[in-house]
Amino acid sequence: MEASSAKKEHQGRILVVDDDPAYREYVRRVLSSGGYEVGHEPDADSALARVTAEHWDLLITDIRLPGVNGLELLDRVRERFPGLPVAVLTGHASVDYAVSALRGAAAEFLQKPVSRPDLIAKVAELIAASRAAREQRATGGRAETAEPGKPAGAAREHGVLPRPRAGADELTETRDDGARTRSAPPR
Repeated sequence: MEASSAKKEHQGRILVVDDDPAYREYVRRVLSSGGYEVGHEPDADSALARVTAEHWDLLITDIRLPGVNGLELLDRVRERFPGLPVAVLTGHASVDYAVSALRGAAAEFLQKPVSRPDLIAKVAELIAASRAAREQRATGGRAETAEPGKPAGAAREHGVLPRPRAGADELTETRDDGARTRSAPPR
């Protein structure tokens, strides 16, 4: 019994913002089962307070929220915490919403319902890219480098995370002097 109550190490901390309690609970359960620590809030104001007070690896927000909407929350988070990736999740997808979210530097735009495997995979990708960007900023690196298990080109100025490029070159070989060389992906 003690082993099951021991705190497991988590894959990252995610704050979910959605005014629908049933959907918030679904996302919380899915991400918790994937090894993530998940907090949740029903509105943008309470979410912004938690982002200010606590460390999070990812913020997932619905667009339609009471009071301040999810796109406005995205703008406020970008101003105050530019390195925090924000995924916009909505059941009311439109081209206008998607364009607004991506112009607001959302790391991802997801449409409800999101399947369990897709949600876990996307969250893992976003958190890994964010951690790589944070590590690069901490080391003062300007060149985009890859490390084992981390995507190449994971950071961009101001902490905004780019989307992975299809068919991007990978850093694969290390010369005797420690420099990495680029090689094209296999075709």
